[in-house]
Amino acid sequence: MTDLSNVKALAWDIGGTIFDWHHTIKGEVSAIAEAQGAELDVAAFTNMWRFTMFKRLQLVRRGDLPWLNADQLHRRVLDEVMEAHPQLKLDPSERDELNQVWHRMNAWPGSAECLEALRSRYKVTVLTVMSWAIAVDCSKHNGISWDGILSCEFLGHYKPEPEAYHASAKYLGLDISEVMMCAAHKGDLQAAARAGMPTAYVPVATERGEGNDPDMSPDPSFTVNATDFADLSRQLLA
Repeated sequence: MTDLSNVKALAWDIGGTIFDWHHTIKGEVSAIAEAQGAELDVAAFTNMWRFTMFKRLQLVRRGDLPWLNADQLHRRVLDEVMEAHPQLKLDPSERDELNQVWHRMNAWPGSAECLEALRSRYKVTVLTVMSWAIAVDCSKHNGISWDGILSCEFLGHYKPEPEAYHASAKYLGLDISEVMMCAAHKGDLQAAARAGMPTAYVPVATERGEGNDPDMSPDPSFTVNATDFADLSRQLLA
């Protein structure tokens, strides 16, 4: 059994790990397309919006774009996505409203129960590239409580830069070895481990939609590999 006696807090990724961006956004865009009678590959629209946002985030990290938060990036990228899908018609105010869909992402089944159970032993916090407002609104939307929310928009560094992970420990008043990064994204966990954090992997099969499953095999370099949220809570509370 893995020795977790040194772990005092858990820092959680939320976009994709806790909150289901793909099916939430796809559902709302599908309703708009249906109302307009537009023939649209809604899954492609949704994934382009998400993945292009992360490409633009890399430009922010490099200094090639000004410092922007996730809401600003999502809104900029939505214009690009709309240009690539001209069959859907939305004016600027309608695009502003659609951009708010990121604030009402639904939680994955079992995630809320897992987090609540873990709070009985650990400080359970958010460490996300999403905006603080997205984290707050999605948490309220799903009835999820945290011991703290840390958005990279306030840090001057976005994950996977090591400074972002170190900040999570700093603001908890802990050594980085005492804060475990929890995520469904292996790249996030690998960067956290390089920064000195223990790591917990919980796979989410359909994060990118059906047929786009990532590699969900266990990684022996992670401190904990779980099969789902219930298994993660069992392992961390054993």
